[in-house]
Amino acid sequence: MMFIELIVIFLLSFILIFTLRRIAIIVDLVDKPSLRKSHSGFIPLVGGISIFLTLSMVLFLHPALIIKYNVFLFCSSILVLMGIIDDKNNIQVNIRFAIQILVSIAVIQFENISIHNLGAIFSPKELTLAPLLSSIVSILAIVGAMNAFNMIDGIDGLLGGVSIVILSALGYLFWFNNNVELYYFCSIVIIAVIPYLILNLEFIFGQNLKVFMGDAGSLFIGFTVIWLLLNGTQTNSYLSFKPVTALWLIAYPLMDMVTIIISRIQNGRSPFQADKQHLHHKLQVLGLPNRLILFILCGFSAIFAYIGIWSEINEISEVIMLFSFSSLFVVYFILVSYLSHLSVFFARLHSFSTSPTK
Repeated sequence: MMFIELIVIFLLSFILIFTLRRIAIIVDLVDKPSLRKSHSGFIPLVGGISIFLTLSMVLFLHPALIIKYNVFLFCSSILVLMGIIDDKNNIQVNIRFAIQILVSIAVIQFENISIHNLGAIFSPKELTLAPLLSSIVSILAIVGAMNAFNMIDGIDGLLGGVSIVILSALGYLFWFNNNVELYYFCSIVIIAVIPYLILNLEFIFGQNLKVFMGDAGSLFIGFTVIWLLLNGTQTNSYLSFKPVTALWLIAYPLMDMVTIIISRIQNGRSPFQADKQHLHHKLQVLGLPNRLILFILCGFSAIFAYIGIWSEINEISEVIMLFSFSSLFVVYFILVSYLSHLSVFFARLHSFSTSPTK
C-alpha cells in the first residue's frame, strides 16, 4: 500500500470522526456517567461508526472489492445500525442475539464460508465437520467473537489497542502467505482505528474531544476479525494459516469472555448480565492505573499473537499448539480467579479505610 494512500485513509478517518462527533452530540448518541461508568461528561459514541465508514468508502473506490465484499459490508451495516440503536436506546439481549445469529447465517449462506476444517488438532489427519455441525460451530464462533470484543471494551484504548495488535498479526500472516488483498484490508482497518485511539486516549486534544467506540464499533471490530479468521483458515482455494493459529491470535478476548461466562454461571447469574469481573476491572481494583492496565493487556495480546505466528511459521504441530493453548487458558482462569480474591480483599480494605470513624 502506498504511503500517500495510508495518509489519505488516516485523514479521512479523522475527518469522519470529528464530523460524527458533532452529529452525535446533537442527536444525543453519547455515553453518560453511571454506576458502572466512571468517566465524566457525555462522550460521543462514534469511534466504531467512523472506522466502518472509512473502510466502506475506501472499498467503494475499488469496484472489484465492493463486489467481492458486498456480503461483508451488508452484514457489517446491520451490526453497526443495531449497535447505534443499542447505544442510544438499549436493545433487549434476546433481540441482539437474534440479529447476530441472523447475520452469522447470512455469512454462512451467502459468503459460502464456515468452520468445516479444524485442522490436525488431535492426529495427523485433519478433522472435518459435517455440514450441520459446521454451521452450528460457525454461528457460535461468529456470535462469540463479536461479544468477546464487546466485552473487553471497558477502559480507554483497550479495544482499539487489542484490535490493532490482532489485525497487525493477521495482516502479517496474510502478507507472509502472499494474500495481498486481505493484507490490504487489514491495513485499512488499522489506519482507520488510529484516529479513534488518539481521541479516546486524549493524546492531543484532551478530554474536550474524547470519543468512545460504542457497541456499533465493538460489534463491527469483532465481526471483522472473525470474518478475516474464517477467510484465512476456511477458504478452500487458499489457506493463509492453520485454524488453531486463530485461537492464539484472539487469545486474550476469547479467554476473557469464556472466563467471565463461567464465573457468572458459577455464581448463579446470567452469563449476559454485565458486571465488573473482567480482568481489566480486577486490575483496577488492585490499584493499577488505566494506562498501565492498557499496556499489560495489549502486551499479553501481542505475546499470544506472536506465539501463534511463530508456531505457524515454524510449522509446530497443531496438537502441540492446541494443548499449549488449552494449558494457557487453564493458567489464565486460575490467575483471574486468584485476582478475584485479591480484588475483594482490596475493595474491603479500601472501604474500611474510607469509612467514617466515631
